[in-house]
Amino acid sequence: MSKIVQKISVVASLVIVFGGFLTFLMTWKNIGFSDNFILTWLTSFALCVLCIAPIGGVIAFLVHRFVNSVLPNLSPLKQNIIFGLVMAVVMESIMAIVTTVNIHGFMVFKEFVDFWLATFVSALPAGLVISVLLSLVIKPKLSAFWAKTA
Repeated sequence: MSKIVQKISVVASLVIVFGGFLTFLMTWKNIGFSDNFILTWLTSFALCVLCIAPIGGVIAFLVHRFVNSVLPNLSPLKQNIIFGLVMAVVMESIMAIVTTVNIHGFMVFKEFVDFWLATFVSALPAGLVISVLLSLVIKPKLSAFWAKTA
């Protein structure tokens, strides 16, 4: 298997597992386990992947630079924890917007904010855990893997 295919496979598997889980929680919070849950969840997941995949790397790069420039005196561990928390909030916000629009469509702004907030809050605890896990455990392993396969 070529090195580029390996890298894409690793990133794709992370997106599928974590993105699928978080959109599952968001969809469940909005409609419960109704008759059309699976289809609604799969469309929300697909839309989130299409929105987040292209911009996720850019957002991570910008957040990483921001944390390092604003908090240069913190230890790398603390910087990684803050990076994970900020990434969770940013990425969950985007996923909640996409999921809310997919499930409820465009609506009056106040209703949209209410649905978005419920969607965001429902998956935030899991998103925070996943982001900190990614930044403390998986990110260093990925960096080592990418350095080895470069």
